[in-house]
Amino acid sequence: MLHIITTSLLGQVVSNGLTPPDPSTIENYGHLIIQALVAIVTIWATVRKALQKPEAVVRVPLEAVPGDKTGLNGGKRNGGGAE
Repeated sequence: MLHIITTSLLGQVVSNGLTPPDPSTIENYGHLIIQALVAIVTIWATVRKALQKPEAVVRVPLEAVPGDKTGLNGGKRNGGGAE
């Protein structure tokens, strides 16, 4: 008799636990999962960027730079236009 009562109680607990959630609950869990994924990717990218080695700065002599070397640009302003 005890076995029948225990089995029926366990069956009731299991069947109540296995009922599907309503659509709003599923949508809320979906939003939480997406937010968690975005947070993980953002943190990963931030840490990766922070641990990157800085790029080497290449010094170029002024003679190798194309354009006006005096900074005056032939007496004209940058951006062109009639003066």
